[in-house]
Amino acid sequence: MRLGRRFIFQQDNDPKHKAKATLEWFKTKHIHVLEWPRQSPDLNPIENLWQDLKTAVHKHTPSNLTELELFCKEEWAKMS
Repeated sequence: MRLGRRFIFQQDNDPKHKAKATLEWFKTKHIHVLEWPRQSPDLNPIENLWQDLKTAVHKHTPSNLTELELFCKEEWAKMS
């Protein structure tokens, strides 16, 4: 994994992200993780977009994986 000389990885504090194995992996890869509050969608605007996408998918109810993928790509393009 090569991300340049210096970077900071940001993630929420979901339990799986704080698991011992995960933290150890970051440590062995010398990755600095930015501390971030749990349950803070207001600090992470992408969460609002995910909710909009989920709502659109729920209304559309794709019938198979291919249709789901195409629909998600189309909806994502509308958002950006």
